[in-house]
Amino acid sequence: MMTIRVYAVRPDGSTVTVRERRRIEPNDGPPATLRYPPCSCSRCAAP
Repeated sequence: MMTIRVYAVRPDGSTVTVRERRRIEPNDGPPATLRYPPCSCSRCAAP
């Protein structure tokens, strides 16, 4: 679970809310086609 709030910072340092806080639910992960392939370098391939 993640909470996000979008705000702007004014020149005097105060903040103003651009969008109210929202709770974001995690998804099940990226589709398999978007994942990086396994690394094949000698450092990662060593047992």
